[in-house]
Amino acid sequence: MKGKGCRVIHDDFLTLNTYKNYDLIIMNPPFDQGDKHLLKAIDIQKNGGKIVCLLNAETIRNAFSNVRKDLVRKLEEYDAKIEYIDNAFTNAEHQTDVQIALIEIDIPKSNESIILNGLRNEESVNCTFRTEELIDSDPMKQIIQRYNFEIKAGVKLINEYFCMLPYLQKHIHSQTTIPIINLSISGSGDKNDYGVDVINCYIQNVREKYWETLFQTKMFNDIFTQELRNKYSNNIHRLKDYDFSEYNINEIKKEISKEMMKSVENTILDLFDTFSHKHNWFDETSKNIHYYNGWKTNKAWKINKKVIIPLNAYEKWRNVCELKYKTHIYHELMDIEKVFNYLDGNLSQEVNMDEVLTNAQKENQTSKIRLKYFDVSFFKKGTTHIEFTNLELLKKFNIFGSQKKGWLPHSYGKSKYSDMGNEEQDVINEFEGKEEYEKTLKRKDYYIYKTNELLALDSN
Repeated sequence: MKGKGCRVIHDDFLTLNTYKNYDLIIMNPPFDQGDKHLLKAIDIQKNGGKIVCLLNAETIRNAFSNVRKDLVRKLEEYDAKIEYIDNAFTNAEHQTDVQIALIEIDIPKSNESIILNGLRNEESVNCTFRTEELIDSDPMKQIIQRYNFEIKAGVKLINEYFCMLPYLQKHIHSQTTIPIINLSISGSGDKNDYGVDVINCYIQNVREKYWETLFQTKMFNDIFTQELRNKYSNNIHRLKDYDFSEYNINEIKKEISKEMMKSVENTILDLFDTFSHKHNWFDETSKNIHYYNGWKTNKAWKINKKVIIPLNAYEKWRNVCELKYKTHIYHELMDIEKVFNYLDGNLSQEVNMDEVLTNAQKENQTSKIRLKYFDVSFFKKGTTHIEFTNLELLKKFNIFGSQKKGWLPHSYGKSKYSDMGNEEQDVINEFEGKEEYEKTLKRKDYYIYKTNELLALDSN
């Protein structure tokens, strides 16, 4: 074999002891000891690898000995592929007419962990979870439980590494400590000294990951305004100093709830202004609003069923390759939908905006694209038309904007029309009329938006 350029590492395969991992073992062992040789190969590859072996077919067909029985059992365990070949060696140097078995075994890589198995015995936690499972379905206590499991596993691994470090040095007789295996923790720089620094750095990384994941859960994702999303995304690193505990999560909820009320109100009012005076330089947007004489001012307005915004999308929308423009349009329309989600309390049937817009773009549809709360149309002149399909929600939107602007009487939604003074009745008449106002009074729990009730985060 040396003459053929092969590197011989041992003289007897059955006595070979090695810790090396091999991708593939190809073997043609002596037929009288084929069972022992193949079992030895299986043992070498027990942590994962392939084996291709030529064997006397009788070795596995006539399993009369314990060794052969053990071999047959392992071949079944690893689902070995066996092909029987006749007359394989009739023209060989050492001729034989015995039937041959060509055996192929593919042993999967082992994912067993002593540390994880030990922790599983302590806690009944499934640690082979995916992030999307966390985001979509897991209750808060299970997220915290998995966080604790991950922390414990990592700390045990770090401690184990430093316990083994004296045996992992590159040189036995040396004053310097250069390890063969290096432990690297993201964000720890060049520090590899044993102590609390490495463990604390690991814990901070895990905390940051779980806080980031928490803000992607449905509980937060459905109500986050863009303003708050940016704030918490940009400051997620500060939360790595806070333990991912039920108490701290509830404290964050309280903090967000307080900020959410103000942020959502600002978001709704910004859209109210976007549909009205923010684009008053554009002639066509004058059709967006209906003017009325408001409380203490005659510069009051409400948003009409159909609004026009200068969102130039037509040509770019029709070009399917320009996906960046679709993304821009998607975010513009999603901001509008999110405002109406706040007002609606997410009661309306869900519509996958991304899917609808993608299909419309593929079909070159530019007019009357039906979304959750409105139809959208794109025009060549550089405008986008939005026609609201939920008029009750549009009314709620107008009431909210008009009340916050101070254009409706303080008694709006509290007093009967007949109990109002003439000046108050005049404003009601201009805004919606007596009949619509009485309809509002009957369903004031729906029409009069209460931010603190609709945005309260569940603390369970």
